Amino acid sequence: MNHDPSAAQYREIWVEGPQGQQLCALINGELGWLMYLREPGDAGMSSRNPDYAGPEAATIDYLLENGQRDEYPASWALPVATLQRAINAFRADGLPPAFVLWHRDD
Repeated sequence: MNHDPSAAQYREIWVEGPQGQQLCALINGELGWLMYLREPGDAGMSSRNPDYAGPEAATIDYLLENGQRDEYPASWALPVATLQRAINAFRADGLPPAFVLWHRDD
């Protein structure tokens, strides 16, 4: 268990679909990004925020469950409410939600 008080703002959520596909949400406070994997070892797809208007080089840090701290572009981040909606949609049909702008990472 992580006893770092700042860790309460960080979450890592994994959801598995019916054919082994996975959706991951990494969250820092009120923002986070999504990664969709079709199968183990897949380069997958990651979310983008078409409404992002901040600095191009801005990043957001995320704390993974294994204690690793990673940074990803702020332009990938979406509001937590959108992430929750995406997780619910993925649980319903196992597909990457169409209302998310996806970038193929391969």
